[in-house]
Formats: sequence, structure tokens, C-alpha cells
Amino acid sequence: MILSVIRTWLYDVIWHPAATESDESKNIAPLQIDTPNTCQTNEMEAGPSPHVQILRAEGQDHNPQTRIGKMECTHIPGRSSNTLPSPISHDPYLGLPVIGNGMTGIIHKLGEDRAVKKAKQYQPGCLQNREDVEYMNQINQQTLDNEIQVFQRLGSHKGIISCFQTSQYGIELALAQENLETYLETYPEHDNSLKTSWIWSIINTFAHVHSCKVYVDDIALRNILVLDGQLKLSDFGQSILLPLDIDVTSANENDVNVLIEILHLGWVLYSIAYWRVHKYYFFSPENPDLCWPEPDSFPNADHVLFGAIIKKCWRGEYTSMDDVRDEAHQLLTGDKNHPVRDLGNES
Repeated sequence: MILSVIRTWLYDVIWHPAATESDESKNIAPLQIDTPNTCQTNEMEAGPSPHVQILRAEGQDHNPQTRIGKMECTHIPGRSSNTLPSPISHDPYLGLPVIGNGMTGIIHKLGEDRAVKKAKQYQPGCLQNREDVEYMNQINQQTLDNEIQVFQRLGSHKGIISCFQTSQYGIELALAQENLETYLETYPEHDNSLKTSWIWSIINTFAHVHSCKVYVDDIALRNILVLDGQLKLSDFGQSILLPLDIDVTSANENDVNVLIEILHLGWVLYSIAYWRVHKYYFFSPENPDLCWPEPDSFPNADHVLFGAIIKKCWRGEYTSMDDVRDEAHQLLTGDKNHPVRDLGNES
């Protein structure tokens, strides 16, 4: 998969050396971004690096993130798609403190309750040659553009992080306390009332996302935020915008389909129910042939909260997110002892 090649290249060329140089920075700011000529590099032969050559050979439409699907916005107004973006003199977010650093984006703190996500922009010298810089900057900007369109498609929903404003410079979002992965690792196990509320919220949110004809794709605990005790889905840079007239239950876009989305959801639900981080990604390098997991590869969920639903997610027995939501609703409303009382509209 092309995206896997990108990730491998980023890790080998960028993340691993940066992490080796400074362990203290963690994932806040291992590289100098938007500051010219601060990265030290070894001069090498001219031309793109072998990794970028592979990406370009596989992505002939100059969009290497084919797992993201067809970008609806691949051209930035007023900017040539073949040149390095010029310094943005009117960027309103320059100089803000960095609080997060991802593969293609960087997060700045905008205020006490707001953050802004920007496309990561490397300066010449940060990578081994200029063409790599131009190419990765274009990828990062297109990823941001894709995420903006996803937020616009999804609209306002209780289970999605609030998006206040978007522009070519970034996406202004509500500032959460932490992500679900960190939360599960940090806090003692909560009672079934909160677990049930969170599980219902997540199921309902994913049903909404699919109703908007969007595949999330990168479904992971780190991309679910905890804000004032409630879960908020975030990070849609890798998400896929499907045609509005498509049947989402039968859509297959860049190897992503509804069964794989539900499979990932099952792992999120299991992590909440079991109160322990469980990481799984169908498209990992360990699964090059994209084979469905063997039944004996899953942990025992017989006595886990929502265990029956989790097992059906893993076994591929649901045909849609609506089916998952409907069964969860029946389970909750059919049991008077269940801690969830109000299952009204979560939007």
C-alpha cells in the first residue's frame, strides 16, 4: 500500500532520527517546522530519494495517498501544484505554541479551549533533497484539505470534536484534555455506567459518519479524544469521502469497506469494555495480503461488557454501522438494569 510506503519513509527519514536526537520532546516538536534552514542533512546525489521515486511511480495522479481515496481538493487556489508553497505571510497562526505533532499535521494551542491543526511544512534542508520537501509538503497540504472537506460533510455532532473554523492555514478545533489511549493508560477503571455511555456514544457516532458517506479509515484510540468526560472522534486526514449516492454497505474504496471499519470499531469497544489499550490496524505491514484475522487471534470477550456485539464486529457479521447501533440500542433498552437511561439523538 502506498500509504504504508509513506509511513515507512517518514519513520526512516524523519521520525526515527528525530526521536534519536531528542527523547525529551516526545511527540511535541521533534523537527523544526516553519523555521528556515535549521535541519542538518548530509548532501546526497541529486533527484528524489528512492522512497519518493516509489511513491511517484505508484501514484501516477501525483496523489500518493490512494488509501485516502480521491481528494476532492487537490489544487490550492492561487498556488501552483508543482512548486513549493511560498512562505505564508498572512498565516494567523504563526508563533503559537506547539502541543502536538503528527505524521502530516502539527497542532498549536490557540487558547484555553481551542487548538488549530495545520499542515506540516518542511523547510529546504530538513530532508535530503528539495524535491522530497516539495512533495511531502504537497501531501501534507492535501491531507489537510481532505480533512476540511470531511468536517464539512459531517457537520455538527455530539460525538465529533467541534470544528469552529477552517481555512487554507488550518482547522480550529475544540481543545480536548487527552486522547482515549492515554486516558485508558492513566486513569483507574471506571464503572460500567461510564463504559456503557462511551460505547453507545462511539457506536452512534460511527453510524452518523457512515450515514454521511465517509469512511474514517484510521480508527484508533489515539484519534478519539476525551473532552469534559465525553468521547469525541477526531483526525479525519486519512478519511475517505465517498460519493453521496453510493451504498456505503457495499462500497470498497482503496481496500476500505464497511466490514473493516466495523472490525476496527470492535477493537475500540473492547478496549473501553476491558479498560486496556488494544491496538489493531488491518492495513499494517504484518498483514500484507489483507487477510481477515483468524478466529483464534481474538481475545476472549465472552464476559466483557457488550461482548456479543464486539465478537460480531470481529467476525464480520454486521453489514452496516446501523446494524451495530440497532443491536446496541436493543440491548440497552431491553435491559432495565442497564445504566444508560437516555438513548435519544446524539447529534
